Amino acid sequence: MFEIIINHVYKFPFDLVARTHFAKYPTSKEQNVTEMKTVEEISDLKTGIEYKRRIASCKNVLPSIFRRIQVLNEKAVYLEEETWYDRRHKKLYVKSRSLTWNKYADSWEESEFSICPENEKWTQLKQSGGLHIKGFGILGGLVETFLQGFAKKGGMKAIQVMEELMMETVSD
Repeated sequence: MFEIIINHVYKFPFDLVARTHFAKYPTSKEQNVTEMKTVEEISDLKTGIEYKRRIASCKNVLPSIFRRIQVLNEKAVYLEEETWYDRRHKKLYVKSRSLTWNKYADSWEESEFSICPENEKWTQLKQSGGLHIKGFGILGGLVETFLQGFAKKGGMKAIQVMEELMMETVSD
């Protein structure tokens, strides 16, 4: 089992960061996410909170040695993302989990975007995530080790993609 924690400050306003989060996939800047489909949307007029549930289709990034195991040899991996967007209080909560291998692994990611306390024109991100593979013994540990490195790089890549997309937006 592993857990990753990422803290980052975007030097962009909250509204731009939130819009960019919802538009960042799919993009040519990140080849592993091939589709993002909204399957549920609810707006609470009383609280002003907008809820979305989306399904991401991603390429299976596991090396071929792991994919020799039939259950790991999926062409696509599906992730569920739930968001709660509070425009009034400038908060965006995001929870994600794997749908593809949920019988064999617990995986999660939680993110919170909010106004940065040091500068109200900036947005802070607090993100944590983890993975625990069930029932594969030593092989499960090897897969976890591979995915831990991939998850850390993926989190940093997502930040980079967001930064690049926002830079393009403000320079237009």
